[in-house]
Amino acid sequence: MKRLLLFFCLVPFISVAQTFELGIAGGLNFHSRPADNIFTTQDKPMLGYAFAAKASLLLPQSQIGVGVEVLKITEYNYLMPYYTVKVYNHLANPLITPYLFYNRRLILSKGYFYYGLMFGPSIANMGVNVLEYTHGGTVATNYTTTYHSVVGYVGGIQTGLVVPIAGQLSFSAEAAMRFTDYYYRPPNNTQTDDPYHYRYFYFPITIGIRYRI
Repeated sequence: MKRLLLFFCLVPFISVAQTFELGIAGGLNFHSRPADNIFTTQDKPMLGYAFAAKASLLLPQSQIGVGVEVLKITEYNYLMPYYTVKVYNHLANPLITPYLFYNRRLILSKGYFYYGLMFGPSIANMGVNVLEYTHGGTVATNYTTTYHSVVGYVGGIQTGLVVPIAGQLSFSAEAAMRFTDYYYRPPNNTQTDDPYHYRYFYFPITIGIRYRI
């Protein structure tokens, strides 16, 4: 009974002592070719955008929280007449990844350095291209893209730096490595290599601001 009373007496102090941090960031993303995928072996990865938002609870030497990233994952190849016109292959436009994370913090004289793990679902808006041929030709002259939403998973690591600017506001910079796996099976699929099963690493690099409450 005494322990229970002590717990309820300490709850208000514990709640007041907690520090939360909210952050938004933007930057660039690049990615590897999808693994074991014959369909994309000749594609060339492109730089894409990366946006991120997160909320975390700051503990003495660590932080836990939730976040979401929105990225564009696009490749291209020269499949149009005489192989001079680009055809864009949108692996995910966009890729949305809500996630949980845990970071260890190294406290500096100003701000802190962190590194940690994340995991969550990946929601990909995949583009499927259909090449169009005219008059029985063997070289495509046009193509159309249809989009399909699929759900997979994402896991990865991140490291970053947070430096105070003024008051409760801080500057942040983060570099991350993620791995995602998701799959779309077209109706009446006859291909044996599952061309829309995408498994690849991607690397978002962002800068932004944090606000403590």
